[in-house]
Amino acid sequence: MVRRFQPLVGVPVLAVLLLIFLGSLSSSRAQLQERPGGSRDDPVDVPHDLSGCSIKNPRVRVVHTTDAALAGGSMYLQAADPWLGYQWGRSLLQREFRERDGVYGGAGMLDGPLLADGKTRMMSRSGVNSCAICHNTPYRDGGAGATMAKNGGEGRNTPHMFGAGLVEMIGQQMRLQALAIADANRDGWISAEEAKGKRCILGNLPDGVEGDRVEIDYGSFEDLDGDGKPDLNPLFSLIYVDKDGKRLAEAKDLHSPGVAGYTFEVQCFGFGHLARQGNPPVSTTLRSFIATPFDIHMGLQAFDPTTLDDPDGRGFAKVSNAGCQQCVTAAGKDRGLTRGPTGISLDDPDGDGYCEEISEGDLDVAEWYLLNHPAPARGEITPEARRGEQLFKQIGCAACHVPDWGLHAGDSHARDYTRRYAGDRRFFELKVAYNEKTERLEGKLVYLADKKGGLWAPRRQAYTVRGIYTDFKYHDLGKDFYQTQFDGSVVRKWRTSPLWGVGTTSPYGHDGASLTLHEVIRRHGGEALEARKAYTALDPQDRRRVVEFLESLVLYQTDRLPCDLDGDG
Repeated sequence: MVRRFQPLVGVPVLAVLLLIFLGSLSSSRAQLQERPGGSRDDPVDVPHDLSGCSIKNPRVRVVHTTDAALAGGSMYLQAADPWLGYQWGRSLLQREFRERDGVYGGAGMLDGPLLADGKTRMMSRSGVNSCAICHNTPYRDGGAGATMAKNGGEGRNTPHMFGAGLVEMIGQQMRLQALAIADANRDGWISAEEAKGKRCILGNLPDGVEGDRVEIDYGSFEDLDGDGKPDLNPLFSLIYVDKDGKRLAEAKDLHSPGVAGYTFEVQCFGFGHLARQGNPPVSTTLRSFIATPFDIHMGLQAFDPTTLDDPDGRGFAKVSNAGCQQCVTAAGKDRGLTRGPTGISLDDPDGDGYCEEISEGDLDVAEWYLLNHPAPARGEITPEARRGEQLFKQIGCAACHVPDWGLHAGDSHARDYTRRYAGDRRFFELKVAYNEKTERLEGKLVYLADKKGGLWAPRRQAYTVRGIYTDFKYHDLGKDFYQTQFDGSVVRKWRTSPLWGVGTTSPYGHDGASLTLHEVIRRHGGEALEARKAYTALDPQDRRRVVEFLESLVLYQTDRLPCDLDGDG
């Protein structure tokens, strides 16, 4: 294992930065939170973990590169040795960071996006030293977990990140499909004239793909209620622009000075928030999902030009190495205004004395890991669970919890920009199914990329996401789901939570207040009232069948899953 990491310190282009970082480790090796030792090492001098599950590699910032020929750089790790890149990203999200890494900067201070009153902060800073403190069910993966004091005293539960790359890719495609409806002249934004009479109605599956195809209404592109904002579902975070399509960062609505129209981000992650214009409440991309929690939960701030640079002023930054369009609204606090001789940012926004605690390259590999993170699975499908699935659809749950979504094949050269789909950008898929003979979940590795000239490139083919169970839309679920925030404002709408994995992610609801699946179903009201009534009208045995179906939607430990890795069956 040690030999595999040697390229990171053996290339002249990267040696200066990496030797500095490694040098700072050598004097305190015995105190590292990593446990790199083996059975023959003295655990005092070289901490070890004989289970083999602990982090083995020392904390070394990855250097951002876009040239895969630069061995040890982030693009090399993605294209030349994608498994090492995947594992390095995983280690970043699982490791326990130390004070010498800059963790806990500004601990306890109030921070995060402002709530509706424009003064109250969303939460306090730097409460943990690892992503795995919250994302720990199952442990050592992007699991679900803790409920934390966020937005309001009732708290927010931690969602899992299994299949997160698929969620991101669906959101990016939805944006193009929505713009295809309303951007008539294809200039990248929507004017008031273009918006007239148009609704954002999107289908979950492309024509010809097997499955239940539904048309989902995300609202009007027009401002029909006269509040100065397009009447789109809060899933769409608005970016107001001038007549040249340039972002107006201070604009609050269509009536703000200079506003000629708008574009938007599609924010598929998170439970639900009251959005304040110019202050997006949820991450749009995996990269921003990683960088923002690194800062607010751990005090580790990233200098990330991939997200900072807005070359044409339209509100969208670079396309990351992993192939996702980034948004400048997610830019972090470290802007790199002062640089050291190697290019490292010396800004240190939290003033803790540690600079560029997370590098642009770190975000590259962490994004690569989550893009490829395996999706949830279907556990044992008993006759009762199969009948429960039928009942789930019959009583109306699938109207919002839409089972399947389709990704179009990549077409980066399409003349119409709204058809420049990215396709499936993943490197591999782990197909997981229940084996009735062995009575366990088993996996099979399927490559989604081809190797040519020593480098791997995703095929970017079409893909159908099965069993995700969401429409990504925000709904009013009634008073039992309302959340009073710290400032007294009330959140009434929640994004339809994807149900994949729900059988192993108790407790439920945005606040983790429902301890069983039966409880959280009975909690539904508002737009879901009729479905709840239909559920409660079922006889007890049929209600149990619905719950058994939901319990069959499971997560698993990827490093303990029996897998066919070489395809020999």
